[in-house]
Amino acid sequence: MKDISRALAIVVGLVVVAACSDSTSTSSDTVAATNTPTTDAVVETTVVVDETTTTTVADITDVVNTPGTGEFVGALEDVADLTCEREDDGWRVTGTATNPTTDAVDYRIYISLLNGAAVTRALVETELLAVAASASATFDELIPLPDQDLRCVLRVERHVPAP
Repeated sequence: MKDISRALAIVVGLVVVAACSDSTSTSSDTVAATNTPTTDAVVETTVVVDETTTTTVADITDVVNTPGTGEFVGALEDVADLTCEREDDGWRVTGTATNPTTDAVDYRIYISLLNGAAVTRALVETELLAVAASASATFDELIPLPDQDLRCVLRVERHVPAP
C-alpha cells in the first residue's frame, strides 16, 4: 500500500511541477503559432511534429469594406481579360473593368483564392474609382500566398461614386 501511495504522490508532484513550469516546451508534438494582427493579416504558423518543422502561411484577408454593403449593382460581367497566375512572390490577379453606364462609377472588386477543397485561402479587396462612362480601368493585385493550384473567384460591385 505504501508503494501505491508513494507512486501516486510522485505522479501528483510531477503534474504540479509541469503546471507551474514556464510555457516553453520541447515536446515533439507541440504546436506553436504567432498571431500578429495586421491589415494584411499574413500569419505564419510553425508546426513541430515528430521533430520535423513545417512553416505554412495562414489565410490572407485584406478587406476594407464588407462585401455586399451599401448600394451597389453586381457587375461581374463588367470585368474582362482576367488573369490569375502563380508567380514567385504569390498570385498575380489582373483584369479590366469597363463601365457600361452613362455616368462615372466606382468598382469594388473582391478577389478570392480557393484551394481544391473550396476553402478560401485569400480574400483581397481592390477598388477602381471614378471610372468614366464607357471607359475602362485595370486592376493588378499581387497576393503573397505561396500555395499552388488555387483558383480565382471574383465578386464585382459597381457603385455610384461618393460625393
